[in-house]
Amino acid sequence: MSHSYSKSHNGVQLDLSGIIPPMVTAFDPETEELDEDLIRAEVEYLISTGVHTICIGGSTGEGQGLSEDETYRLNKAVVDQAAGRVKVIGGVIADTTIEAIRKGEAARRAGVSSLQVTPPHYLWVPSVAGLVQHFTRIGDAVELPILIYNVIPWVDIDVHAMNSIVDDAPWVLGVKQSGGDMHKVADMMALLHDKVPITTGIDDLLYPTFALGVDGAVTCMTAVFPRETSELHAAVQAGDHDRALAMHRRLLPVWRSIEGPNMTANAKYALSLLGRNNGVSRSPILAPDEGRRSRIREALKSARLLEPAGV
Repeated sequence: MSHSYSKSHNGVQLDLSGIIPPMVTAFDPETEELDEDLIRAEVEYLISTGVHTICIGGSTGEGQGLSEDETYRLNKAVVDQAAGRVKVIGGVIADTTIEAIRKGEAARRAGVSSLQVTPPHYLWVPSVAGLVQHFTRIGDAVELPILIYNVIPWVDIDVHAMNSIVDDAPWVLGVKQSGGDMHKVADMMALLHDKVPITTGIDDLLYPTFALGVDGAVTCMTAVFPRETSELHAAVQAGDHDRALAMHRRLLPVWRSIEGPNMTANAKYALSLLGRNNGVSRSPILAPDEGRRSRIREALKSARLLEPAGV
């Protein structure tokens, strides 16, 4: 790791450097059940791009709808296919501490090395003490490093609350700042980056968050375009801001074509154009209509991303 952190637990720290794709989850078009063959093929593709870690069951991976059994099966398929070549972060999106523990234990049984965990996302906001207890109990039960996925709009953990959680929940060893708030990334970097790694989840602002010094990125665009986002990250690391800005400008219209409420289905359509079939998104997320499909195709063409197919 290029940056040193003051916090570890049981001698463990999280390495969140570079591009960590939050893999889509392939579902069968007829049944919407897990398609393990397609899941394994996507793992193989991501490994071929040179990433060192894959994240599964995040929002790009539709983790909010996975049962405890599906969490185990998805994580097991990915861990088995990876066969030690990359680390695997298991995503947990849950509304109660007990549900998060059950899913976290399922991911641990499947062999993941750490967890990415959101705060609960029901309609009221847990207190800071409640959040500290939530992440502490998950860590104590599962005994894996936790990356907090700060993405829930109405439970947007502010920098002081996050500081309390990092200080008081022993297994919390990293923060992924999403939700589109670049100001919060700056504040997290200022207050927390000497303690734990900080990674970005903001697709349209990868370049400026890299310039702020975040360790890396876990975003939809890194899952769809791991090579190009890795190039962008490497350019910033090398101080080549002309090249980084050029890649930002190339990728931004592509993200604009994919983003929105049906993002996962749009991303899967983009993947199909790239020769990486990942089935459908689960209802009620709908497949893109012809207007959206056309927009995605044109964005990929304009960005010179359609050839070669990359597989």
